[in-house]
Amino acid sequence: MAQQQNITISAPGAQGLNSEDSPLQQDPGFCAEATNAVVDRLGRLGARDAFASYAPAPSLTYTPNGSAVSAVTALHRIGNGDIGGVNRTLVTASVVQKDAGGTQVQADYFICSLSGTTLTELALPSVSAPAALADAKIVAFNDRLYVFSAGNEAMEFDGTSLSLLFTGVADTDYIAPQDDTGVIASAIDGDVACAAYGRLWVSGVGGDYNTIHYSDLLIADQWYDGRASPADAQNTGGLIEVDEFWPSGADRVVSIVAHNNALFVMGRQSILVYNNAASGDPASADGIFLADTVTNIGCVSRDAVANIGSDVLFLDDSGVRSLGRTIQEKSAPLGNLTANIQREITEDIRQVVDKSTLALSYWPEDNLTVVSFPETDSAFALSMRAPSLSGGYKVTRWTKCVWERALYIEAGGTPRVLLTADALLEYTEGANHDGEPFEFAYESQPLTFGQPANLKLIKQIDYTVITASSDTAAVAEWAYRGGRDYTKNLTLPAATPALYGMAEYGTALYGPGLETTGRYRVNAKGSGESVSIGFRAEINGNACSLQEINVQTLLGRTL
Repeated sequence: MAQQQNITISAPGAQGLNSEDSPLQQDPGFCAEATNAVVDRLGRLGARDAFASYAPAPSLTYTPNGSAVSAVTALHRIGNGDIGGVNRTLVTASVVQKDAGGTQVQADYFICSLSGTTLTELALPSVSAPAALADAKIVAFNDRLYVFSAGNEAMEFDGTSLSLLFTGVADTDYIAPQDDTGVIASAIDGDVACAAYGRLWVSGVGGDYNTIHYSDLLIADQWYDGRASPADAQNTGGLIEVDEFWPSGADRVVSIVAHNNALFVMGRQSILVYNNAASGDPASADGIFLADTVTNIGCVSRDAVANIGSDVLFLDDSGVRSLGRTIQEKSAPLGNLTANIQREITEDIRQVVDKSTLALSYWPEDNLTVVSFPETDSAFALSMRAPSLSGGYKVTRWTKCVWERALYIEAGGTPRVLLTADALLEYTEGANHDGEPFEFAYESQPLTFGQPANLKLIKQIDYTVITASSDTAAVAEWAYRGGRDYTKNLTLPAATPALYGMAEYGTALYGPGLETTGRYRVNAKGSGESVSIGFRAEINGNACSLQEINVQTLLGRTL
C-alpha cells in the first residue's frame, strides 16, 4: 500500500553546485543548477544583483575611417587609488571601427579618468604600442596611479594629467636599470606590476618575464643602479632573476602579488614565495629570500589573482586555489575552492582560447570571489562566508556577464563594484543596464527521499519564495528522468509597502516590511524512481530567493 510523506528541503541550493559527488549521496542543500544566483547572508539561494548602468561611454577623440560603417567603444582595464586624499579611478578604452563585412579597419586606444559618473579622456603621451593599453595594469603607489603596459613606458597619473615615468632631460632624477656595462632597460615597459612594501615590482620589462625590477623605496623613478659609482648612493632599487629558481625547470612570471610580508611570484606552471619582502633593502644580507616553491600549479593569467586580506586566491588550470600561508611551518599549503565543480571549471578554462582574458576579483561587500570568462560572457561566483558541507566553497554560475574586468572601490564612503563593458557598469540592486531580464534558475539533484527502491508519485510541491520590488514571472518544474518533464507558470506578487513604512510589529510574513514571503502550491503528477525539482524566475529590477520546498509524495511499490 502506498504511503504519503511530506519531504522538506530547507534552504534549497544553499550549498551551491556540486557536479563531483554522486547525486544520490549528496546533501539536498547541493544542487545541479544554480544560475544567476548567490547564497545570501541568511543562507538562502537568491538571484544575483543586476549589472546596472553607472557611467555612459566616454566621448573619445578619433578620426572616422571612410571604409568603416560602425564604431564600437569598449572599456577594458580599471584601477584606482587615493591621490591627495581623493579617490581616483582610471579606465582604459578603445574605439574599433569595422567595415560592412565586420572586418576591423581601425582601432584607437585611450585612457580615461572617472569623476563621479563621468569618464573623461586624458591626453595620452606618445606610446610605442597603443593596442597594449587595452590590457594595461593600473596600480596605486605613493600618492599616484601608474599605468603599465607591454612595450610602452610606464605612465604616471597625478590626478590631473598623464606623463611618462621617464620624461627625458626634464626628469633629471630618473635612473634607468643599468650597470657598468650600460643601460639594461631604457624604460620600465613591463605589464606585470605590483605596488607593495613601499616599492613598485615590475616584470616583462623589455619582454623579459624572468626578471623582476623593483624601484627605490617610495621613489617610482629610480631603479637598479649597479654602477661602480651610482648616481644616488642611497638608491635601493634592484632586480630579481627568477629563471634559475623555477621548480618546474622553466616558466615565466605571470603575476605578482604581496601578502603577509611575502612576495608571491606566480608562474604559469609554478609559484615562487619570497619572504622578508618588506625589508629596508631587499638586496642586503637580511633582505628578501626565496622561502618556498610550488610545483605543477600556477596562474592562468595576470589578472586571475586576488588578495582577499586573509589569503591569496588565484586561478589555476584546475580551478580557484588558495595560498593559505602558515606562519608556523613557513610553507604554502594549497586549497581547492572549486572542488565541487572541478571537472566543469577545468573544462571551461581549457576551452578559453586567450587565457589572458580570464580574471579573478574579490567583492568584499558581497563576500564574493568571482571568476569571469569574458569570451563566453559567463562567470562563477564563490560565496566566501563559509565552505560547503563537502569542504569546497559554495559556487553558482552566472550568465550575461558582458563585462571584462571588475573592481571593488570605496569612494566617498560608498562601496561599489564597477565593471568595464561598452560603458561603465555597477553590480547593484535595480534594473539591468540593457533593460533586459536575466533568468534565476535552481534545479535539485535527483532526490530519492532516502528510499531509492520505492516508486515516487509526486502529488504536490510547495515553494516558499521571498520576493520584492515588482511582480515576478516564475516557472515551477519537476522531472523524473532529467530534463523538464513537467512545468507550471507562476506569478509571484510584489511586496506591498506597509503602513507608515513599517510592517506590523516591524516584520512582514517571515520577512521585513518590503519583502513578501509566499507559499505557492503546485499540483504535480507523474512517477519515477527519483525526482528533480526546479524553479526559474525572470529578474529585472526585482528580487527573488528560495527559502523552502515541500514535496508531498506517495511512496509506492518496491521497484
